[in-house]
Amino acid sequence: MSMRTVAILAAVLVVLLVLVMTGQQSSTPPGGSGAALVPGLEEALGDIERVTIVKADNATVATLEKRPESWVVADKHGYTADAAKLRQALTALGEAKILEQKTANAELYDRLGVEDVSATGAAGISIAATAPGRELPTVILGNAEGSGYRYARRAGEAQSFLIDRNPDVPRAAAQWVDSVIVDVRGERVREVTITHPDGEVVRLSKESPELANFDVAGVPDGRELSYPGVANVVGSALRELNLEDLEPATEAPEEATIVAYRTFDGLVVRVTGIERNDESWITLEASVDTAQAAAATPPAEAAEAAEDAAAPTEGAAAPAADSAAPADGAAAPAADPSAEAARINAKVGGWRYKIAGFQYDQMTRRMADLLKPPPAA
Repeated sequence: MSMRTVAILAAVLVVLLVLVMTGQQSSTPPGGSGAALVPGLEEALGDIERVTIVKADNATVATLEKRPESWVVADKHGYTADAAKLRQALTALGEAKILEQKTANAELYDRLGVEDVSATGAAGISIAATAPGRELPTVILGNAEGSGYRYARRAGEAQSFLIDRNPDVPRAAAQWVDSVIVDVRGERVREVTITHPDGEVVRLSKESPELANFDVAGVPDGRELSYPGVANVVGSALRELNLEDLEPATEAPEEATIVAYRTFDGLVVRVTGIERNDESWITLEASVDTAQAAAATPPAEAAEAAEDAAAPTEGAAAPAADSAAPADGAAAPAADPSAEAARINAKVGGWRYKIAGFQYDQMTRRMADLLKPPPAA
């Protein structure tokens, strides 16, 4: 065979190899490595109107619906949803890319946690997003792989995948609601009065926000506080107070403990608490001590505020409620306790909240809880 023939054959082989490789690349399925797990979801994020999350036995975890004013959790009586948590989950799902294909054998799905959620004991959780004019597949999220990866499968398809995201999708409706009930920093609190059903009243107070510890009134003769700051936990009990569950508040509870918080700037938050079936439930109502609010406002600031309220700048936008929020750790007096009370009541009115038992215990302390044991007889 001549060298010319060998050269021709080599060239032909190179061409054939290129054609084979090109053919393989063009035949790679859309669900191959690097493809989006949910095509179109990232572009549709702003249009989504409903999200349904389902777990084993086709049990609905939560149905989240977009309303004109906010997202709500339909399964929790239409209570305001944690929109940030939902956005993070959908964003992660929309950005998720396929790292590699896994099994397409339904008998092996349970190893990855991607079996149909209609199955009893299914490990995965499905999430379906609805947007007008768009077809978005329901996704079954299976077991996590490490901290940042997860197995997944599009419902109705055989192929499963390993994806490069691990979306946080809670498995209880209460975990999808806006969990912060109220947030009143302890350094704002001037006085707390705890009235127990049996008539015992515990009062604690501060003379000024700069003081580190609350004083406790009525300490019995011959007794002393466990330590100087023992009452501080009571004063700070409304700091980022979170719910565990909620329900519509119906009739007023009997045998309730009433805790009244009064701040230096005039805000008053009244907490009504009960213990039911080893659970702690509270309702809240906010109001304003107008005399305290007036005393807390320097005359110059009060006059300036009155002028601003009487003659707003034409075309100027109203300031955001938190536009003057202090840095973390700084005191947070309300610029307008009346407006703050209105916001609190708009959020908590008509609702009863389940809170952690330790939080309830903190805000309903008795005198005996604050004192050292009595001296031995």
